[in-house]
Amino acid sequence: MEDFDSTLIRRGRKATTFADMVEFTQSIHQRPFGLLLEELPGLARLSDTKFNLATKVLRRRFVNEAGLNQGGMQTLGDQIAREVASPWIAERIRSIFRLEDDTPPS
Repeated sequence: MEDFDSTLIRRGRKATTFADMVEFTQSIHQRPFGLLLEELPGLARLSDTKFNLATKVLRRRFVNEAGLNQGGMQTLGDQIAREVASPWIAERIRSIFRLEDDTPPS
């Protein structure tokens, strides 16, 4: 499966140094919005540390995109999460679109 992962996902998986992590987050920041949405399942499969780092950058990007308010972000996250088979990956994707002070649904 690794052979089919995007450059961004491979870069994230291989990042081990501070410089690697900076390069990974810059890639997220510079990646076209549409590609990022397609790559969310791959990003959600990264280690906790790398996923949390990616989440911080993604939230900033999504909040700054025109026309995405909090409700719109959560709807978009739910739509993407419904397309993955793993409940764990789906929940991680949804968590990206929840702002820091939001609580997960019970």
